[in-house]
Amino acid sequence: MKSLNSKSSAVQAAALAFANATVQSLDALAQRREHWEATDFKKANDGLYAILADCQEVYEQKFLNAGDSDQKALRADLKARLQAAGVKVQVNTTTLTMMVRFVFSSDRKRAHGYTYVIKAAISHQVSAQELPVWIKNNGGIEEIKRKSVISDEALANREKRQAALDEVKATAETATINPLGYVEFSETFSLGEHAVLVVQPNSDGTANVVAVLPEANNPVIEALYKCIAREALKAKVLEEMRAKEAAVNKAVGQLPAANADQQRLAA
Repeated sequence: MKSLNSKSSAVQAAALAFANATVQSLDALAQRREHWEATDFKKANDGLYAILADCQEVYEQKFLNAGDSDQKALRADLKARLQAAGVKVQVNTTTLTMMVRFVFSSDRKRAHGYTYVIKAAISHQVSAQELPVWIKNNGGIEEIKRKSVISDEALANREKRQAALDEVKATAETATINPLGYVEFSETFSLGEHAVLVVQPNSDGTANVVAVLPEANNPVIEALYKCIAREALKAKVLEEMRAKEAAVNKAVGQLPAANADQQRLAA
């Protein structure tokens, strides 16, 4: 039992020593950052990029390549030091973000901007040594951050479009059993596996078929499904906007009379 306890203590001590050594490396970078800000701030891009490169190197070598116990100890140490400095650290705050905030003693927005740049570099397989040149070639920190945000939004929008398309296809598959409606053609009308009807709605709820594509191939059907999904997504977004607006109006309507009057005057 004693040997197990001593082994556990040794592992814990090694992890704490690892965390302390890593934080010392970050502390040295923080001192370099302070010197940079105090001296070369106006012409500091090169110095900033070099510090970011070293942050990436410490992150990759000291965290990504570390064992589980070392990673946990490092996170705990960084979290404690940041909280002692008055920095709020959430459960989902990444280790890279904590490192950047520790080094730069910066606000949350600035730290996330620098973190975006390092994450983008890693995702493009840019090494720490290549980072300064890569930042310059890609228009600087703000441009990289802007592209990263756009990429995140584009990915989210693509996922929404795909979800809408999947829903349309699922509905169409269900409709083969329970059709939305029926149309009867004469025997002389030859139709393929899929056909496209162009209908003109009437005021009584019926519709006139005004054109027919008797045989629609898969690309045509896929394109139509995408159009249906796009329109469904637009309607969903519009519905969500209306619901939010109704919620705001309801909240304003529930304010005391004096507050409601102030709201109207402010508007």
